[in-house]
Amino acid sequence: MDQHPADYASLRFWFNIIQYLITLAVSLYVWLNSRLNAKARELKELARRLDTAKNQMDGRITRLETDMAHALSHEDLAAVYDRLNDMAEQVAGLSGKMDGVKGTVDMIQAHLLNDH
Repeated sequence: MDQHPADYASLRFWFNIIQYLITLAVSLYVWLNSRLNAKARELKELARRLDTAKNQMDGRITRLETDMAHALSHEDLAAVYDRLNDMAEQVAGLSGKMDGVKGTVDMIQAHLLNDH
């Protein structure tokens, strides 16, 4: 009968050790599982935000493509530049004619001032 209490104490000691190890393993499992779940939630949120940003960028690109379809082409700009050059030549011609008219007006003014 003397061995029974020692055996019970020994069994209780090993039971406590096994219980502690099982509790430690369960705690470690719960901690790792919660970290994995948190990472999975973060990844889902990141994927949702990326999808939203992609959809916004797709809309912006579509608007830019539409705007570019209505923009002037190189040929259109060349035609505008040609017309501007033609107008510049006409203005230069008018400027020369106005110089001639100014000279004539100055001569008429001088004649009128000298006669009176």
